[in-house]
Amino acid sequence: MHFALRLLLTGCFLLKLMACSGTAPTPESPVPTSVLACQKTIQQATRERTVHRKGTAGFEMLAGGEEAYLARLAAVEAAQQTLDFQYFIWADDATGTIFAERLLAAADRGVKVRLLLDITKGAQKEVKKGVLASHPNIEVALFNPMTAFQGFFAGNPLPIIGEIDRMQSRMHNKMLIADNAILIGGGRNLGDTYFGVDRKHNMRDLDYIASGPVVNAATKSFNLYWESPLTRKVGPSETGDENEEKLVSLRRELRDKKLRLARKGDFPFPLKMARVEALQRLNELSGKMVWDDYEFVADPPERMLSRTKEASPVWRTKEGAIRGAKKEVLMHAAYLIPQEEVLGLFKETSDRGVKVRMLTNSLSSIDGLLAMTGIANRRKDILETGAEYYELKSDAPVKKEYVRVSEDTLLGMHTKGLVVDNRISFIGSYNMDPRSKYINTETGVIINSGGFAKRLKGYLLEDMQPENCWQVTCEEDGRFCWTCEMPGKPPVRHYRDPDVPLRKRISYWMLLHMPWENLL
Repeated sequence: MHFALRLLLTGCFLLKLMACSGTAPTPESPVPTSVLACQKTIQQATRERTVHRKGTAGFEMLAGGEEAYLARLAAVEAAQQTLDFQYFIWADDATGTIFAERLLAAADRGVKVRLLLDITKGAQKEVKKGVLASHPNIEVALFNPMTAFQGFFAGNPLPIIGEIDRMQSRMHNKMLIADNAILIGGGRNLGDTYFGVDRKHNMRDLDYIASGPVVNAATKSFNLYWESPLTRKVGPSETGDENEEKLVSLRRELRDKKLRLARKGDFPFPLKMARVEALQRLNELSGKMVWDDYEFVADPPERMLSRTKEASPVWRTKEGAIRGAKKEVLMHAAYLIPQEEVLGLFKETSDRGVKVRMLTNSLSSIDGLLAMTGIANRRKDILETGAEYYELKSDAPVKKEYVRVSEDTLLGMHTKGLVVDNRISFIGSYNMDPRSKYINTETGVIINSGGFAKRLKGYLLEDMQPENCWQVTCEEDGRFCWTCEMPGKPPVRHYRDPDVPLRKRISYWMLLHMPWENLL
C-alpha cells in the first residue's frame, strides 16, 4: 500500500478514537431457536453465518505479555463509545480484576460495554455478579448455557438429554473491540498466566492489534454471538436504588481487590492509564502497523448445535495456507494433536520438498495433562510425515524475556501462530487439535504481508532455538529422543520426557492410554 494511503487510514483510525463521531454497530438479526430445530437448518445457518471477510487493514503483532496487556489497557481507557469483550476465560486474579475495574470505570464515563463469556469456565468473581449488569451502560451475557434452570442450577452445564454434546463445546473466541475502531484478537485469555505475571506458571502467547475494515468483520461476528439463542443475558440482581447502592459497593470492592492482588503479587504493570497516555500508546502501535491484505474468519455460533463432524471454517482457511506452501511452513501449536486428515496434509506438504517445522508443549511445560496425552500419542505420526518436531522447555532461557515476576516459574506456551513461505501469517484462537477442528468455535486472521511475516517468524524462531526447546526424534528401536543444545556445551539427550517431577509423571502415565482423543 502507498505510504500516503496508509497514513490517511491510520489518521482516520485515530480521529475516530478521539472524536467518536461514528455510530454504534447495528446488532445482527437473531436466529429464532425454533429455526435451529433441525440439523439441515443448522448446517445451512452455519454456512451462511460464517464470517469470512477479505480486504486491506493494518496489523501489529503483540507477542510480549507486557505489550499485550498495555495495548488492551490503552484500548479500554481510550474508548469513548463502545467496548465489546468476547473471551473464553476471564480469570479471577490480578489481571482479570484490573480489567473488570477499568471496564466499570469506562461505563461510568458513558461507554457502552458488552461482555460475552463462555458459560463453561469460571469467570472473574465480580464480572459474573448480577450487580455489574445493573449498570445502565453494561450488558453481560453467557454463551452456551444449558437448559434454563432456576436457583442454584441456573446456567450450569448439567447433562440434560439432548444437550450432552453441547457440554463439550466451548466458545473459544478471544476478542476486544473498542469504538468499532480497534480490534485485539488472537490466543490470549484474560488472566495472569497469559501475560507473564503468574507466580507459578506462565504461558508464551500471541495476539495482534488491528484497525481498518477487519474491525467491522470482527464486530459482525461478535453481534452474531450476542444475538444468538445460545446466549443468555445476565439480568440485574436488584432494581432501582438497591442497584445503585450495590454498584457503589462494587466499585469499592473492585478497587480494593485490585490493589490487594497487585501488592500481593508485586504486579509489574500499571493498574490504570490516563487517556492521553492511552491515545499515545495506540498512536505508537498504529504507526507500527503493516497495512496489507487479510482474510478474517470466525466460526458461527450455530456450529455448537451441529451433530455432524464438520471442520471449522477457521481450520479450512489455515489448511489452505499450508496447502499452498512452496518452501517453508513454520508453526506454533500449543496443543498439537493432528488426526489423519491433518497428518496427511503435513506429509503431502513435506513430500513436495517443503520444510515443515512445528513447536508444541512438552510434558514439563504444558498446563493440562489431558491435552499432553493427545500430543504424546501423535508424536510418532508427526515425525513420520517428515516434519521437524520440537517441544518447549519449561526452563527455557527465553523465559527471562517474558516472565515479569521474581519467582522462578514454569514456562509453557499457549501460542497459535503460523508463517508460510515468509509471506503468509496466521494468528488466532485455533489449536491444532480435534476440539478446535470439530467442537469449539474459533477465530483467526490470515495476513498476506512479507513485512508482518518477518516479524512473526522472528518470534516463532526464538522459542525454537536449540537452548529453548527439545528437538524430538525417533530412534531405530522406536524410542523417542529429546535433544537440547546449550551455547558452548555438548548436546543433552533424554529418552523419556525430560524435567518432569515424579508425581506429574505418574498422573500422566495413568491418563496416557484413555480413549478420549476426539475430545482433546
